[in-house]
Amino acid sequence: MIGQGIVLMVAGMVIVYAFLYLLIVVSHYSSRLVSRFDYLVADCEPKKQNRKQKSSAVAQSDAAPPKGSTPVTAPVPGSVLRISVSEGQTVAKDDEILVLDVMKMETPITAPCAGRVSIRVAVMDKVSTGDTLATIG
Repeated sequence: MIGQGIVLMVAGMVIVYAFLYLLIVVSHYSSRLVSRFDYLVADCEPKKQNRKQKSSAVAQSDAAPPKGSTPVTAPVPGSVLRISVSEGQTVAKDDEILVLDVMKMETPITAPCAGRVSIRVAVMDKVSTGDTLATIG
């Protein structure tokens, strides 16, 4: 009788340890899988790094606009969905220059004055509030 109890106890312990080992293996490989897709769902850390590693087009936008030109700035943070004008094109006041994607909503950015447009961003660039998107001169 005692021998059967010991056998059952050892068998139960083997089952528990096998289950724990399986949990460890699954969590290890799932963390590897999740780390492959970090670019899809970024944590807070990569967002700060993305801001530092801006594209060259957005980096140019931080420079002061030339004299006599009017900067067109981003009213809210978002990403550039599409650019409606080409470089050097002449626009009238209130013409659409580009469209920002702000929280899954399209936000048109219009020209504050008439003149020639110089685009400072590219499609899919992330912009913050106050970043220069274009200049009109």
